Amino acid sequence: MKKIPVLLLLCSLAFAANAQNNFLLYSFKGNVTVVENNVESKAKVGRSLTAASTIKLAAGGMVTLICNEAAMFTVSKAGTYALKAFGDSCKVSSNSITANYVKYVWASMTKTGDAPGSNRKAYMNTVGAVSRSINNIWIDPRLDTVNFSGIGADFPLSWKSYTEAKDFEFKIFSIDNLTTPVFSSVVSKMKIPISNFASKLSPGKSYLWTVSVRGEENEEMKVLNYVTRETAAAFLANVKNQTAGFEAAAEESYRMGFMMEDGHYLPEAWQYYTKAAAADASNVLYRSTLMSFKKDYEIK
Repeated sequence: MKKIPVLLLLCSLAFAANAQNNFLLYSFKGNVTVVENNVESKAKVGRSLTAASTIKLAAGGMVTLICNEAAMFTVSKAGTYALKAFGDSCKVSSNSITANYVKYVWASMTKTGDAPGSNRKAYMNTVGAVSRSINNIWIDPRLDTVNFSGIGADFPLSWKSYTEAKDFEFKIFSIDNLTTPVFSSVVSKMKIPISNFASKLSPGKSYLWTVSVRGEENEEMKVLNYVTRETAAAFLANVKNQTAGFEAAAEESYRMGFMMEDGHYLPEAWQYYTKAAAADASNVLYRSTLMSFKKDYEIK
Protein backbone atom coordinates (compact mmCIF):
# COMPACT_ATOMS: atom_id res chain seq x y z
CA MET A 1 0.00 0.00 0.00
CA LYS A 2 2.96 2.31 0.58
CA LYS A 3 3.69 2.24 -3.15
CA ILE A 4 0.53 4.21 -3.96
CA PRO A 5 1.58 7.51 -2.32
CA VAL A 6 5.00 7.21 -3.99
CA LEU A 7 3.35 6.72 -7.36
CA LEU A 8 1.09 9.72 -6.74
CA LEU A 9 4.12 11.79 -5.77
CA LEU A 10 5.94 10.83 -8.96
CA CYS A 11 2.91 11.71 -11.05
CA SER A 12 2.62 15.06 -9.29
CA LEU A 13 6.27 15.81 -9.91
CA ALA A 14 5.89 14.88 -13.58
CA PHE A 15 2.86 17.14 -13.89
CA ALA A 16 4.72 19.99 -12.20
CA ALA A 17 7.69 19.50 -14.52
CA ASN A 18 5.43 19.67 -17.55
CA ALA A 19 3.80 22.80 -16.19
CA GLN A 20 7.13 24.60 -15.83
CA ASN A 21 7.64 25.17 -19.53
CA ASN A 22 10.21 27.84 -20.32
CA PHE A 23 9.59 30.30 -23.13
CA LEU A 24 11.57 32.72 -25.25
CA LEU A 25 9.96 35.66 -27.04
CA TYR A 26 11.15 35.19 -30.61
CA SER A 27 9.24 37.79 -32.63
CA PHE A 28 6.26 40.11 -32.41
CA LYS A 29 4.42 42.95 -34.11
CA GLY A 30 1.95 45.53 -32.89
CA ASN A 31 1.12 46.21 -29.26
CA VAL A 32 2.29 43.22 -27.19
CA THR A 33 3.04 43.36 -23.47
CA VAL A 34 4.24 40.88 -20.86
CA VAL A 35 3.02 40.56 -17.27
CA GLU A 36 5.38 39.07 -14.68
CA ASN A 37 4.95 39.36 -10.91
CA ASN A 38 2.04 41.75 -11.51
CA VAL A 39 4.30 44.10 -13.47
CA GLU A 40 3.37 44.83 -17.10
CA SER A 41 6.07 45.83 -19.60
CA LYS A 42 6.59 45.98 -23.35
CA ALA A 43 7.57 42.85 -25.23
CA LYS A 44 11.19 42.49 -26.30
CA VAL A 45 12.76 39.98 -28.68
CA GLY A 46 14.99 37.55 -26.80
CA ARG A 47 13.20 37.91 -23.47
CA SER A 48 12.98 34.74 -21.38
CA LEU A 49 9.60 33.92 -19.85
CA THR A 50 8.17 31.21 -17.60
CA ALA A 51 4.86 29.41 -17.38
CA ALA A 52 3.86 31.96 -14.74
CA SER A 53 4.11 34.80 -17.25
CA THR A 54 1.19 36.31 -19.13
CA ILE A 55 1.18 37.97 -22.55
CA LYS A 56 -1.32 40.57 -23.73
CA LEU A 57 -2.07 41.23 -27.41
CA ALA A 58 -3.94 44.27 -28.67
CA ALA A 59 -5.96 44.08 -31.88
CA GLY A 60 -3.63 43.45 -34.83
CA GLY A 61 -0.82 42.20 -32.59
CA MET A 62 1.04 38.92 -33.06
CA VAL A 63 3.69 37.14 -31.04
CA THR A 64 5.81 34.06 -31.72
CA LEU A 65 7.32 32.13 -28.83
CA ILE A 66 9.91 29.37 -28.58
CA CYS A 67 9.13 26.81 -25.93
CA ASN A 68 11.42 24.25 -24.27
CA GLU A 69 14.31 24.90 -26.67
CA ALA A 70 12.85 23.55 -29.93
CA ALA A 71 9.11 24.18 -30.31
CA MET A 72 7.76 27.36 -31.92
CA PHE A 73 4.20 28.68 -32.06
CA THR A 74 2.37 31.94 -32.83
CA VAL A 75 -0.50 33.68 -31.04
CA SER A 76 -2.39 36.10 -33.30
CA LYS A 77 -5.76 36.78 -31.66
CA ALA A 78 -6.19 39.79 -29.39
CA GLY A 79 -6.49 38.85 -25.74
CA THR A 80 -4.69 37.96 -22.52
CA TYR A 81 -2.92 34.60 -22.34
CA ALA A 82 -1.31 32.76 -19.42
CA LEU A 83 1.68 30.86 -20.82
CA LYS A 84 0.97 27.88 -18.55
CA ALA A 85 -1.96 27.14 -20.89
CA PHE A 86 0.32 26.45 -23.86
CA GLY A 87 1.69 23.08 -22.78
CA ASP A 88 0.37 21.35 -25.91
CA SER A 89 2.20 23.88 -28.08
CA CYS A 90 5.54 22.93 -26.52
CA LYS A 91 5.82 19.56 -28.20
CA VAL A 92 9.07 19.37 -30.16
CA SER A 93 8.79 18.71 -33.89
CA SER A 94 11.03 16.47 -35.96
CA ASN A 95 14.71 17.29 -36.42
CA SER A 96 14.33 19.53 -39.45
CA ILE A 97 16.49 22.47 -40.48
CA THR A 98 13.89 24.68 -38.83
CA ALA A 99 14.16 22.75 -35.55
CA ASN A 100 17.93 23.13 -35.63
CA TYR A 101 17.55 26.87 -36.15
CA VAL A 102 15.08 27.16 -33.26
CA LYS A 103 17.50 25.30 -30.96
CA TYR A 104 20.29 27.63 -32.06
CA VAL A 105 18.25 30.78 -31.33
CA TRP A 106 17.23 29.43 -27.93
CA ALA A 107 20.84 28.62 -27.00
CA SER A 108 22.15 31.94 -28.31
CA MET A 109 19.60 34.10 -26.52
CA THR A 110 19.37 32.25 -23.20
CA LYS A 111 22.87 30.92 -22.49
CA THR A 112 26.12 32.69 -21.76
CA GLY A 113 29.59 31.58 -22.77
CA ASP A 114 30.40 31.82 -26.46
CA ALA A 115 30.24 35.18 -28.18
CA PRO A 116 26.73 35.62 -29.64
CA GLY A 117 26.49 34.16 -33.13
CA SER A 118 29.91 32.48 -33.07
CA ASN A 119 28.64 28.95 -32.45
CA ARG A 120 26.02 28.78 -35.22
CA LYS A 121 27.92 26.07 -37.13
CA ALA A 122 27.29 23.63 -34.27
CA TYR A 123 23.58 23.73 -35.18
CA MET A 124 23.96 23.37 -38.95
CA ASN A 125 23.70 20.13 -40.90
CA THR A 126 26.25 20.57 -43.65
CA VAL A 127 29.58 21.61 -42.17
CA GLY A 128 32.61 19.75 -43.51
CA ALA A 129 34.94 17.83 -41.25
CA VAL A 130 37.97 19.64 -39.90
CA SER A 131 41.05 18.64 -41.86
CA ARG A 132 44.60 19.79 -42.41
CA SER A 133 46.47 18.86 -45.57
CA ILE A 134 50.19 18.25 -45.36
CA ASN A 135 51.29 21.63 -46.67
CA ASN A 136 51.54 25.22 -45.53
CA ILE A 137 47.95 26.15 -46.40
CA TRP A 138 44.81 25.61 -44.33
CA ILE A 139 41.34 26.17 -45.81
CA ASP A 140 38.49 26.45 -43.34
CA PRO A 141 35.96 23.56 -43.55
CA ARG A 142 33.28 26.25 -43.86
CA LEU A 143 34.55 26.65 -47.43
CA ASP A 144 34.47 22.95 -48.32
CA THR A 145 31.57 23.78 -50.64
CA VAL A 146 30.36 27.18 -51.79
CA ASN A 147 27.26 27.75 -53.92
CA PHE A 148 27.63 30.84 -56.08
CA SER A 149 24.77 32.19 -58.18
CA GLY A 150 25.88 35.71 -59.04
CA ILE A 151 22.74 37.06 -57.35
CA GLY A 152 24.22 37.92 -53.98
CA ALA A 153 27.07 40.23 -53.09
CA ASP A 154 30.62 39.52 -54.18
CA PHE A 155 32.30 37.00 -51.90
CA PRO A 156 35.91 35.99 -51.21
CA LEU A 157 37.46 32.53 -51.05
CA SER A 158 40.02 32.65 -48.26
CA TRP A 159 42.70 30.58 -46.51
CA LYS A 160 45.35 30.64 -43.79
CA SER A 161 49.09 30.10 -44.12
CA TYR A 162 51.32 28.29 -41.65
CA THR A 163 54.36 30.06 -43.01
CA GLU A 164 55.21 33.68 -43.67
CA ALA A 165 54.68 33.71 -47.42
CA LYS A 166 54.36 36.80 -49.58
CA ASP A 167 52.67 35.22 -52.60
CA PHE A 168 50.03 32.53 -53.09
CA GLU A 169 48.96 30.74 -56.24
CA PHE A 170 45.22 30.28 -56.69
CA LYS A 171 43.86 27.83 -59.27
CA ILE A 172 40.36 26.74 -60.19
CA PHE A 173 39.57 23.74 -62.38
CA SER A 174 36.52 22.42 -64.14
CA ILE A 175 35.45 19.30 -62.27
CA ASP A 176 35.97 17.22 -65.44
CA ASN A 177 39.44 18.60 -66.20
CA LEU A 178 41.95 18.73 -63.34
CA THR A 179 44.92 19.27 -65.62
CA THR A 180 44.41 22.74 -67.05
CA PRO A 181 42.93 25.41 -64.76
CA VAL A 182 40.17 27.62 -66.13
CA PHE A 183 41.75 30.41 -64.13
CA SER A 184 44.94 30.90 -62.14
CA SER A 185 46.41 33.91 -60.39
CA VAL A 186 49.21 34.85 -58.03
CA VAL A 187 47.90 36.96 -55.13
CA SER A 188 49.55 38.58 -52.14
CA LYS A 189 46.49 38.48 -49.87
CA MET A 190 45.08 35.30 -48.32
CA LYS A 191 41.79 35.63 -50.20
CA ILE A 192 40.45 36.23 -53.67
CA PRO A 193 37.02 37.64 -54.62
CA ILE A 194 34.90 35.33 -56.74
CA SER A 195 34.26 38.29 -59.04
CA ASN A 196 37.91 38.09 -60.12
CA PHE A 197 37.23 34.92 -62.08
CA ALA A 198 33.42 34.54 -62.30
CA SER A 199 33.49 35.42 -66.01
CA LYS A 200 35.56 32.27 -66.62
CA LEU A 201 32.86 30.04 -65.13
CA SER A 202 29.64 28.67 -66.59
CA PRO A 203 26.33 28.58 -64.67
CA GLY A 204 25.22 25.04 -63.85
CA LYS A 205 28.77 23.66 -63.59
CA SER A 206 30.88 22.63 -60.61
CA TYR A 207 34.52 23.53 -60.09
CA LEU A 208 37.39 22.62 -57.78
CA TRP A 209 39.74 25.23 -56.40
CA THR A 210 42.97 25.14 -54.48
CA VAL A 211 45.66 27.50 -53.29
CA SER A 212 49.30 27.01 -52.40
CA VAL A 213 52.30 29.00 -51.30
CA ARG A 214 53.92 30.11 -54.55
CA GLY A 215 56.39 27.45 -55.71
CA GLU A 216 54.70 24.69 -53.67
CA GLU A 217 51.89 22.22 -54.39
CA ASN A 218 48.61 21.64 -52.57
CA GLU A 219 46.49 18.58 -53.40
CA GLU A 220 43.58 19.67 -51.19
CA MET A 221 40.69 20.99 -53.27
CA LYS A 222 37.39 22.60 -52.39
CA VAL A 223 34.13 22.77 -54.36
CA LEU A 224 32.62 25.85 -55.95
CA ASN A 225 29.22 25.26 -57.53
CA TYR A 226 28.16 27.92 -60.00
CA VAL A 227 24.44 27.30 -59.64
CA THR A 228 21.93 28.75 -62.05
CA ARG A 229 19.79 31.63 -60.90
CA GLU A 230 16.72 29.40 -61.23
CA THR A 231 18.27 26.83 -58.86
CA ALA A 232 19.22 29.53 -56.37
CA ALA A 233 15.74 31.10 -56.54
CA ALA A 234 14.08 27.73 -55.92
CA PHE A 235 16.29 27.07 -52.90
CA LEU A 236 15.60 30.56 -51.56
CA ALA A 237 11.84 30.12 -51.96
CA ASN A 238 11.95 26.78 -50.12
CA VAL A 239 13.96 28.27 -47.26
CA LYS A 240 11.66 31.28 -46.98
CA ASN A 241 8.66 29.00 -46.47
CA GLN A 242 10.31 26.99 -43.67
CA THR A 243 8.91 28.87 -40.72
CA ALA A 244 6.77 27.58 -37.90
CA GLY A 245 5.21 30.90 -37.01
CA PHE A 246 5.00 34.66 -37.55
CA GLU A 247 8.29 36.52 -37.97
CA ALA A 248 8.98 40.25 -38.10
CA ALA A 249 11.38 41.47 -40.78
CA ALA A 250 14.49 41.18 -38.60
CA GLU A 251 13.72 37.64 -37.42
CA GLU A 252 12.88 36.46 -40.93
CA SER A 253 16.11 37.91 -42.33
CA TYR A 254 18.16 36.35 -39.55
CA ARG A 255 16.62 32.91 -40.11
CA MET A 256 17.17 33.27 -43.84
CA GLY A 257 20.82 34.12 -43.22
CA PHE A 258 21.25 31.05 -41.00
CA MET A 259 19.60 28.71 -43.49
CA MET A 260 21.36 30.15 -46.53
CA GLU A 261 24.68 29.70 -44.75
CA ASP A 262 23.71 26.13 -43.85
CA GLY A 263 22.95 25.57 -47.55
CA HIS A 264 26.38 26.99 -48.54
CA TYR A 265 24.86 30.05 -50.25
CA LEU A 266 27.34 32.30 -48.49
CA PRO A 267 26.92 35.54 -50.50
CA GLU A 268 23.17 35.42 -49.88
CA ALA A 269 23.71 34.57 -46.19
CA TRP A 270 25.85 37.69 -45.84
CA GLN A 271 23.08 39.82 -47.32
CA TYR A 272 20.41 38.44 -44.97
CA TYR A 273 22.55 38.73 -41.84
CA THR A 274 23.19 42.36 -42.85
CA LYS A 275 19.44 42.95 -43.29
CA ALA A 276 18.69 41.44 -39.87
CA ALA A 277 21.25 43.63 -38.11
CA ALA A 278 19.90 46.72 -39.87
CA ALA A 279 16.26 45.89 -39.16
CA ASP A 280 16.87 45.50 -35.41
CA ALA A 281 20.02 47.43 -34.52
CA SER A 282 19.44 46.89 -30.79
CA ASN A 283 19.62 43.09 -31.07
CA VAL A 284 23.07 41.99 -29.89
CA LEU A 285 22.77 38.52 -31.43
CA TYR A 286 22.04 39.84 -34.93
CA ARG A 287 24.80 42.43 -34.80
CA SER A 288 27.36 40.00 -33.34
CA THR A 289 26.51 37.27 -35.85
CA LEU A 290 27.14 39.64 -38.74
CA MET A 291 30.52 40.56 -37.28
CA SER A 292 31.36 36.89 -36.65
CA PHE A 293 30.32 35.94 -40.19
CA LYS A 294 32.52 38.62 -41.70
CA LYS A 295 35.45 37.50 -39.56
CA ASP A 296 34.93 33.83 -40.46
CA TYR A 297 34.97 34.52 -44.19
CA GLU A 298 37.54 37.33 -44.29
CA ILE A 299 35.05 40.01 -45.34
CA LYS A 300 36.11 43.61 -44.76
